[in-house]
Order: sequence, then C-alpha cells, then structure tokens
Amino acid sequence: MSQSRGYFDDNPELESALEWAERWYHVPILLVLLGFMLWNRVRSWQNFIIDGEVYFSGNDAWYHLRTTRYTVQNWPSTMPFDPWTYFPYGTSSGQFGTFFDQIVATVALIVGLGSPSDQTVAMTLLFAPAVFGTAVAIPTYVIGRRLGGRLGGVTAVAVLAFSAGSFLQRSMVGFSDHQVAEALFQTLGVLGVMVAVSVAARDKPIYEQFLERDLDALRDTVGWSVLAGVAIAMYLWTWPPGVLLLGILGLFFLLRLCIEYVHDDSPEHTAIAGAITMSTVAVLSASRLQTLQITATSHSLLQPGMALAVAVGCVFMAWLARYMERSDYERYFYPATVFGILAVGIAFMAVALPDLYGFFVNNLSRVVGFVTTTSGGTVGEVAPLSDPSVLFNRHGFAVLVAAGGAVWLAGRQLLDEDAPAEDLLVVVWGAILLMATFTQRRFAYYLVVPIAVLTGMAVGRVVRRFDLVPDDGIEYYQVLTILTIVLVVIAPLVLIGPTTTQVGQSANPGAGIQGWDESLQWMQTHTPAEGAYGTGESGSLEYYGTYPRQEDYDYEQGTYGVMSWWDYGHWITTRAERIPNANPFQQGSDTAAQFLIAPNETRANGVLDNIDEDDAKTRYVAVDWKMAETNGNIGGKFFAPPRFVEGVQGSDYYSRMYVQTQSGGFRQVTFQKQAYYETTVARLYRFHGSAAEPQPLVVDWENKQTSAGTQYRGAPTNEEEPAGQQQGRILRQFESMEAARQYVQNDPTSQLGGYAGTPAERVPAMEHYRLVGSSESEAFNSARYQSSAWTKIFERVPGATVEGTAPANTTVRAAVQMHNPATNKTFVYRQQVQSDQNGNFEMTVPYSTTGYDEWGVDEGYTNVSVRSRTAYQFTAVGTHNGSRTAFTDTTQITEGQVIGEDETTATVELTPVEVTTGNATDGSLAAPSTSETSAQPAS
Repeated sequence: MSQSRGYFDDNPELESALEWAERWYHVPILLVLLGFMLWNRVRSWQNFIIDGEVYFSGNDAWYHLRTTRYTVQNWPSTMPFDPWTYFPYGTSSGQFGTFFDQIVATVALIVGLGSPSDQTVAMTLLFAPAVFGTAVAIPTYVIGRRLGGRLGGVTAVAVLAFSAGSFLQRSMVGFSDHQVAEALFQTLGVLGVMVAVSVAARDKPIYEQFLERDLDALRDTVGWSVLAGVAIAMYLWTWPPGVLLLGILGLFFLLRLCIEYVHDDSPEHTAIAGAITMSTVAVLSASRLQTLQITATSHSLLQPGMALAVAVGCVFMAWLARYMERSDYERYFYPATVFGILAVGIAFMAVALPDLYGFFVNNLSRVVGFVTTTSGGTVGEVAPLSDPSVLFNRHGFAVLVAAGGAVWLAGRQLLDEDAPAEDLLVVVWGAILLMATFTQRRFAYYLVVPIAVLTGMAVGRVVRRFDLVPDDGIEYYQVLTILTIVLVVIAPLVLIGPTTTQVGQSANPGAGIQGWDESLQWMQTHTPAEGAYGTGESGSLEYYGTYPRQEDYDYEQGTYGVMSWWDYGHWITTRAERIPNANPFQQGSDTAAQFLIAPNETRANGVLDNIDEDDAKTRYVAVDWKMAETNGNIGGKFFAPPRFVEGVQGSDYYSRMYVQTQSGGFRQVTFQKQAYYETTVARLYRFHGSAAEPQPLVVDWENKQTSAGTQYRGAPTNEEEPAGQQQGRILRQFESMEAARQYVQNDPTSQLGGYAGTPAERVPAMEHYRLVGSSESEAFNSARYQSSAWTKIFERVPGATVEGTAPANTTVRAAVQMHNPATNKTFVYRQQVQSDQNGNFEMTVPYSTTGYDEWGVDEGYTNVSVRSRTAYQFTAVGTHNGSRTAFTDTTQITEGQVIGEDETTATVELTPVEVTTGNATDGSLAAPSTSETSAQPAS
C-alpha cells in the first residue's frame, strides 16, 4: 500500500474530500474555463460603442444587422430578396438571413419584450458571437470526454479556451458573423453522429427489426440518429455552403463500412445509423429550398441531394455486405467492389453529366484541393494558409499532440477490430478540415475543435495507459506527470503571443468602418433617397420591405447605384442606405474591377452603361485610400481589381522594391507605372478628376540578389551617381523635366515619376465625375496621401458644356479652385483642349461654381459640399500684335448646367492681357497645385 493511501486511511475526512475531487474536479475547472472564454470575448465591448451607437468588426456583420432587424420585424421569416444591394439586379440573401439571424432575432425579441428597439437588436447581435463561441466548449468537452475521459474533455476545453487562432477572432464581441455559429452546429453535428454510430454498435439494429416494428430495440438508434440529423441540418441552415460536412460524413461512412466488413463485422448497424441521420438531413434541408438549381451558396437541391446520396449509399453498402456474405466472397473483395462502383459512377457523371461533374470537381478543388483562383486570392478568408507554422503559433504543441493522436487512432482502425467508429469519424473530420484550412484559411476556425479533442484524447489515454490515474492513493509522480503533460500542452498557449488575452483586449471595430462612416453618413443626408434622384419625390424603395425572390429586380425611376469595391458594399447598404453595385458576396466584383482600373473615362462610362437601366443608373462612386494604394503590406487593395479582369495583372500598374531598414530587415515599397495613374480609381482619389502633370521626380533602384539567388530591386547603393545626386537615394528630385528625363535615359534602372501623385506623362482630366463629399478622417500620415480624406464620394454628372474662342490652334486651359469643408483643403480642377483653325473650342466640365442652393436633396439632387472658391479661368498663349501674349477669360458654371437641368451652354471669349503672373510661354495660372492644400474655412 502506498504511503499516501495509509495517510488517507488515517484521515477519513481528507479521503472523502479526495474522492469528491476525483469525481467532480472537472466541474469547477470547466466553469472557470467557460467563464474565462466568455469574459475574454466580451471584455472589450465598450470599444464598439461610439457616440452611443453600436459598431461591428468587418463587413458581413453589418449585413447580419440588416437581416436580423428584418427578421425581428417579420419573425420568424427571413429576408427572401434584397434590392438594396448588387445594383441593378438585387439578390437573395443566400448564406445570410438564415438560422443565425433567426436565433439572434428571437433573443432580441425576448430581451425587448416583444418589441425591441434597433439599439437592443444591435446590442444582442454585438454579444452573439461571444456567446456562440463559448457554447462551442460544451460539445467540445463531450467529444473530448468520449475519446479521452473527463481529463480528455477538460484538456480539450482548455486548448479551445487558450488557442488564439481564427476561432477566437471570429467569436469576439462585435465580430457578428455566422461563422462562429457554423463552428457550434458543425461540432454538435459531429457529436451527434458519434453518439448515433456508437449506439448502433451497441444495439446492433438490423433491417428485419424495421419490418417487425421492434420499436424498443430501435428506439435509441433511431432517436440519436434523428438528433444527429437535426444538428447537421441546423449547421446547413446556418451556412448552406457547409455541404463540406456532408462530404466528410460520406467519406467516413464509406471507410468505416469497408473496415467493418474486412474485420468480419456486419456494417449494417453503422449503415442504418448513417441512413437515418442523412435522410433526416435531406428532409430538413429540403424544407428550406430557395432554388431548384444546384448551387452551394444558397439553399438549393445540392444540400438535400448530397445528404440523400449518402443515405442511399449507406443502404446500398449494407445490402452489398449481405449479398457478399451469402455468396462467400473474400473479405477484401467488398471494398474493391465499393470503390470500383464509385469510380464507375464518377466516370459516368463525367461523360453523361459534364456540367454536374465540373461543378463538383471545381468546388472540391477550391475547398480541399489546394487550388486558389486568381480572384479568390484577393479575399482574406479564401486565400490559402501558406505557412504551416501559423498553426503552431496559434495552437502550440497541441497541434503536434493532436497529429500524433490522429495517427494512433487511424492505426487502431486498421489493426484493432474493436476500435470504435467514432474514433475514425474524428480522424476523418480533422484530416479533411486540415486540408480545407491549407486551401482556404477560413476553415481554421473549424480546425481548432478537432485539434482540441484529439489533444484531449491523447492526454487522457496516455494518463490511463501509463496508470497515472490514482485509484489506490495519490503518488507524487502521478501528480507531477499529469501536470507536466498538461503544462506542455497549455503553457505555450498562455505564454507565447499572441495570447488569448492580448487578442481579447485589442478587439475593436477597426479604423476602416470609422473612416468610411463619416462619408456614408454624409451620403445619407446629402444625396437623394433611393427612388428620388432627379425627381424630388420621396424615396419609393422601402428599406425593410418584403420583396419576392427574382433574378433581376426592376428598379423604378430615380433609383441609383453606388460604385465601389466589393469590400464596402454592406457598409454602403447599412450605413448610407444606398445600393452598392458590388458587395462582399462578390456579386458585381467583375464590373467594379473593370470600372476601377478602366484606362480612360470612355471605358469607365461604358462599364456603367452596360449595366445601367434606362431609368435607374449608377450615380455615385465611393473610393478610399486603400483602393488607390498599391502596397498591400500597409493595407492597400489596388492589387485586387486586376485579378478580376482578363488581360491585365498587377505588374502592369506597379513594381515592388525592398529597402533595408535600420534594424537590418527589409520593408516592401511600391512604385507606380503610368498605367496606374490612368486608371479611374487613381484619377478620382488622387486627382479628383483633374488633369495631372508629370513632375521632375525619378524613382531609382538597383537590381540585387539575395544569398539564395533571388533577384529583387533594392536601393541603388553601388551605382555611380552624377554630380549633385546622393548615392543610395530611391527618390531623386530634379530642377526640370529635361534633367529628370536625361537621368532616366542614362540609367536603365530608374523611371520617371511613380511616387504618390507623380505620373510620368500627363493624365487628362475627367469630364463627368466630381468630388462632392468626403470623410473628415484622413488617411494614415504619409507623404503619399498629403493628408487626404480617408474616403471620398464622387458623383457622375452630365457636365456643363463650355464653348469659346481663343487663338487658333492653341492649347486652352481651364482651372477652378475647389474647397472641401470636411478636410478644409483646396484643390484645383484643371482641363485643357485644343482650339481649331478658327480658334473655336469646346469642353465639358464636371464642377459648378454657382447655384448650389437651387439644386439639393429636396429637388432630387446632391447637396454638394465641395464648392468652388473661384470662377473658371481660361487661359491660352497666342500671338497678338506680332508678339507672344496670354489670352484669358472667366466664366461661372451653374449647378443646373452640370447636372443637366440647365441645357444652356457657357461661353467664353479669350482676350489678350498683360501677363503679370504665371509663365507666358505656357499660359499656366498662378494657382494651387492639383493636390490638396490647407485652406481657411469658406465664408
């Protein structure tokens, strides 16, 4: 007898306490872990309350706010169709407005006593991900306990609680997306199948019992199988693309039934559980059909079809096992036959149903086949996980322990006839999710649960295997060994950053939505309501209306779209209450990309004309600094649109250079090419539609090579520089364009312009786009933006026609100074044309100088905030009395002329003047540059 046993015999009270601790120790530990998970996820909730209003992280949460409010008003119905996004088509909610929103809406109705305010709904949605994320710990514990005992369950929850990966990030307060609900219901579904197949293995149901209606013998198997099907259906109701789970279960039943037959055990019991489970899924998923097509992004024939296929497959394999048993075939002939039939079926589909075959192959390769499309790579959660060390950084040694446990369980399935079916299910589940995570990093928030339960299994079984469970008194080596094992798994998660507490403490809505929100609130109050553009009537499109499902919504006159990159579509819908052309469903992304990188205004207008309706058109364009920034390392998103357009790539617009930092590392910088400055997004954000002239600035580099032989562009540290130029400088400023061009001609590793707003060649002005408003918040402090607004709103207008006379065959320049009160900055819009042989010229200008108060929201037009400081000034240089002379004139352009309500033409007649400012050789004005400059408030 051990010394501790004798000590306890002498202390019965202590022995009783020990027995209680051995029986119930897991309860207080679990309560502490659950409490920590919830506290850590909600501790920063006040960061999301700004000026009394609730904000959310990311993009999708805002659309969930919209669909949840709709469900509150129409409970329990979800939004069938939404014309407030994807202009000019509208869209069905698809993977939004589903079970997740119904749950949140129901809770909000309870909290709000049947009539919750918008604030109550928003607060409920704010906290929902933290509650869902904490709830995942419950099925995680049960699975861990089933695999590794109570210690295994506790260990699994500890790994889940302290892992700082994407699951934590997506279950933080404010990250109110359906993803954390997916994780909960998927885990419940897997747990349900584990219980169902285990009960089937215990009760051994057979087909004849159904014929005899032996309900007592079938009750447990049928009951648990139906519950498993309900859990899986709830997962699909939350996220229709979750058919991946159906594929995982199909693979599990395929492998398990073959293994059972080879091990001389009847696969019929497991097959019955599988058939009932998947039939339940088929029935429940069919109850939510939205379309009779086959698509993964909405409730279609795909979900019930796949579930039914797995159910039929289970029944067929059970029948085949009986047939081969009666025919006395060799055991290994069964899996060979099954896989042979499966191969023939796939070949038949490829030949007879090529479209369906292509659909499955394409989706399979994009989800678990390590294939990423060019456009998909621009989406953060769809991009592949290229660095495996990320898993270790987020989950520590638990990754290695889980991998070892999975290999051990898989080996048992092949070698041990008594290995339970649920062990194989967890292995298949974890393996497929690992493949999915490396293909699309979004699946990492699923993967944490298999890692946690496999780790718990390994810890629990090691403790039992080596007799570390105290059953006759506690030995010190047992305590030390168990503590060592747990610390090896848990300590790295707690001590190595980023830790869960660091992630929890830093949760906030992010600068993006705050940078956009000011301009979107401006749009809501300074632009006509949807359905009122050009009419002056009240908005006719009900914001929370119920619209029947349709392919293409017919918008009424006065409805309009707002063009921007798809990332910002939900913000435009929910914060500005306007209709974006593109949204985070990636609907309209191709059109948005074509518009944003269109190389000229004609092409850009053509993109919009191709989608606009006769009475509903795209009227506004919203751009932020990220859309114009080419360096993705600092948040730039310009790299994305070229991936959606055939025939172009990012290298057509910018190049990369790597500069050594003071710490010895390298940082990436990007420099633009001329094609970049000619894109619509650059011309709008950087130049406000004005013409831009080249400047005597040169970007210089040197071709270098790393120790591994990789070629890259670096600072020119080894070049011999001409007099007056410092060695090693990337940017070189010259006194004239001639000197800059001469330097570039002599140095092939340099280019003219390319930094900030300095093109290599002249960029012409735009005639139909004007800056009308912006955010007050500025882009990050950098010379690349010169304190520009974070977000800028442009309006597409017919423009005012100006006709005039000037010296024949000369360049006529127009300029007007504009003031943006949001940033208190001014800029100059410039345009130039060539007069004909008779001295006549014509131009179209987008900015007005007078008449702002005559045309505003009440009249169905924009209440323009960006207004002129001067009249338009026209200049040219010609010959007068035998000498070179400047010719000038000024004119006012009314708001009515710009928006097309006043069809009169503005006229100017340039007359010679004595030049006292500017440069008489080019007719330029002594006016501010095109870039924004500080200004005093307008009077």
